[in-house]
Amino acid sequence: MISNVGDFLVVLVVFILLLAGDKNAGKTAKSIGKFLSQLRKSQEEFKNELIREINNIDDNVNNTNFRYIRNVSQDRVRELELRIKELQEELQRLKNNGGKN
Repeated sequence: MISNVGDFLVVLVVFILLLAGDKNAGKTAKSIGKFLSQLRKSQEEFKNELIREINNIDDNVNNTNFRYIRNVSQDRVRELELRIKELQEELQRLKNNGGKN
């Protein structure tokens, strides 16, 4: 049974050659060859474009994740800096009161 496009194309070429007869066999084979060449070229261009787009999507996702992580990290640093400032103020207050609350 025909399991892929390549097998189908071979069967199609043989069928067309049988229908075209001997007088047009060369011309028909040349036309089929050009068609198959163009089909392969188009397939390769499509594959390359698809890979390029997938890579662009991956880059966008990675950039978005990086920005998110950076923002979360910056927020966490601000929280920690604020907590350090509060603890320093509390320490200073305790020093000023002689260790009494």
